[in-house]
Amino acid sequence: MSIFYMMKSCSLFIALTYFSCFLVSPSHSQCFLSKHWSVYMYNGIPDSQIDAHVRSGDDDLGHHNITSDLGYKFSFCESIFENTLFVGDFSDNSRSAHFHVFDESIGEIIHCLIGGHADVYWLLKEDGYYLSREFKSDINDPSWMFRGNWE
Repeated sequence: MSIFYMMKSCSLFIALTYFSCFLVSPSHSQCFLSKHWSVYMYNGIPDSQIDAHVRSGDDDLGHHNITSDLGYKFSFCESIFENTLFVGDFSDNSRSAHFHVFDESIGEIIHCLIGGHADVYWLLKEDGYYLSREFKSDINDPSWMFRGNWE
């Protein structure tokens, strides 16, 4: 066997070993050629319970109760075509809202690099729903971006 052939085989083995680490390691590295997102939803309405039903074209995440003490979180790998869409229906005793909890425009606002991870935060308040790049415990923090009213 020639030295050239052995070096080439060794280089190929090292490259394959390196890339296989991305395929089998935990957490968001499973999104090797795409973006990993976590979406958090919080209830900013005192003494209320909000029913949240989130789904995409592929996945129905079911109904979840969001209280002021208990939020809801889900994570996913974005499509490599960046056309992932999750919609949510939210309701309490007196109002409802239907909006995109994740789509291309929200991805552009929050921003995430390919192979990276980013968080999306939603806050449901008396006057509507708000979006943020980072968690703000103060529901009146001006960095919460107003996105729409209850219906």
